[in-house]
Amino acid sequence: MNSTTSAVRTSKSSKIWASKALNVSVQFWFVIAVIGQWIFAYYVTAFYGGAAMDGDFMKWNRVLPHGYTPGETMGNVAVAIHLLLAVIMMVGGPLQFVPQIRNRARSFHRWNGKIYIFTALVISFSGVYMVITKGTISGLIGDLSVSFNGVLIMLFALLAWRTAVAHNFISHRRWALRLFLVVNGVWFFRIGLMLWLFIHGEAVGFDPETFRGPFLIFLGFGQYVIPLIILEMYLYAKEKKSAPVKVVMSTFLLVLTVLTGIGIFAATLGMWLPRL
Repeated sequence: MNSTTSAVRTSKSSKIWASKALNVSVQFWFVIAVIGQWIFAYYVTAFYGGAAMDGDFMKWNRVLPHGYTPGETMGNVAVAIHLLLAVIMMVGGPLQFVPQIRNRARSFHRWNGKIYIFTALVISFSGVYMVITKGTISGLIGDLSVSFNGVLIMLFALLAWRTAVAHNFISHRRWALRLFLVVNGVWFFRIGLMLWLFIHGEAVGFDPETFRGPFLIFLGFGQYVIPLIILEMYLYAKEKKSAPVKVVMSTFLLVLTVLTGIGIFAATLGMWLPRL
């Protein structure tokens, strides 16, 4: 009887420990990712905003091909709105997932959430409009991947809003998490690309001159498909009572956190800071 009781207690302790490990690992990734997103937000503000304040809009084209086209007012306005709202989302979006803010400042959480969803809808629409009017440097495949990302953003934003209105907060949180990941597809693309270059030390799987190649096709869709798959894996592990499943997922998330940190480091030093 004592041995059975001891085994039950050990099992419960293992499950509690595994759950805590999973929570800590996902929080660790979130903190690293938010730091990286805020660095990117600062870069976008300083580079594009600085060029706009100086009246040198052609400077945008050094980074964003066809970002500014003289005479195309609607297209240029769409780009400006897209960039401005992207910064707003990267700064304010992560605050929606901080439990202390969500629980102690509910009014702020609701209003910030409304702004977040509205911004997501506008930014996705402007992004698709930019693809239609200006295209992407990656050609047709790039156009399709960006457009599909925009469609997912709009879909997840509407579902996050609908479940919030219905007070279905469990589903709302899941759709909000999915929205958070697809909205940051551009950021995932950049840190993924720089991580790839950091590992290989050179352009592998694509031509850096034409910016075409199989790796960029993979990354174009992978920038939001891979994070969504990992999210579903995390949600599955979180719901399971199995301690080994949680431990495996925790370990996987820690590895992803290290890779994310390397990608952020490489993008910051190799892509963002040199342009400021």
